[in-house]
Amino acid sequence: MSSRVPEPDDVTSRAWDRAVAQAMGHTPSWTAMSLRMPASAAAPLVFTIDRGDAGQPNLRGTFTIDPATDAAGWEDFQDATAGRRARTNLRFAHTGEIAGRAGQTVAGLASAAGAVLVYSGLALSVRRLAAWRRRRALAGQG
Repeated sequence: MSSRVPEPDDVTSRAWDRAVAQAMGHTPSWTAMSLRMPASAAAPLVFTIDRGDAGQPNLRGTFTIDPATDAAGWEDFQDATAGRRARTNLRFAHTGEIAGRAGQTVAGLASAAGAVLVYSGLALSVRRLAAWRRRRALAGQG
């Protein structure tokens, strides 16, 4: 059983090439661009275009294009609903990216502290189990 992705036909391939060129031309200052794969050949192509460094959601936008009609739309970060802006900001705040290297350092230290807590909890449990077994063995002898 193969999970091979089918090759696009020439028409689809040319439409995608045209859509990518249109997305690149829409925002010439882009630094990163990603394409959400459409569910079908007729579905619109949705590009996420980033104009800043990682962790700057205010410099992101969504470019949508219908390959059949070449109808395009742009939604900037400021155009999104308040809930979507908050969710996007929280995603980058969660990983520390929103505050640059300092924020990522704090997030990394917090992750390391979580790992230390797991280790210390397991070590404490093992010690308590060993002490309980010793007390039980001594009680059984006397």
